[in-house]
Amino acid sequence: MKSLVFVLFTLLMGKGCSQSNADLASAKLTYTAHSRGIHKVIVLENKELTYENGRGKDATLTASTLSDSEWEALVGQFKTISLEQLNTYADPTQARFYDGAAIANLTIEYKGNTYRTKDFDHGTPPVEIQPLITSLLALIKE
Repeated sequence: MKSLVFVLFTLLMGKGCSQSNADLASAKLTYTAHSRGIHKVIVLENKELTYENGRGKDATLTASTLSDSEWEALVGQFKTISLEQLNTYADPTQARFYDGAAIANLTIEYKGNTYRTKDFDHGTPPVEIQPLITSLLALIKE
């Protein structure tokens, strides 16, 4: 009986901890927002932030390294996201359908898998990822 309890406990703990131990250092986050007037791509990979603003000859590319406090804040926010549920998060607004907002999405590459949100309005992400998106957007220097 003890061995059965031990096996069940081990299985439940192993399954339960897999998502909560999501390691941002092993992930690549790509946030894109585009419309006729804007094109933004933010890529975060292991404390390195790359920001592309614009298209063609007008495009600017900026790269920076995050401070430890910026990184830790993002790590905490990343751990709250369920990667398997990412594509089910509902968009709170639909202004992009009538050109009222740029179309945005978040793609996360983690441990060989790619997770992507449904499209949402730039500036109004799904509630579940709102803190992470707000923090990413605050890091870019425009």
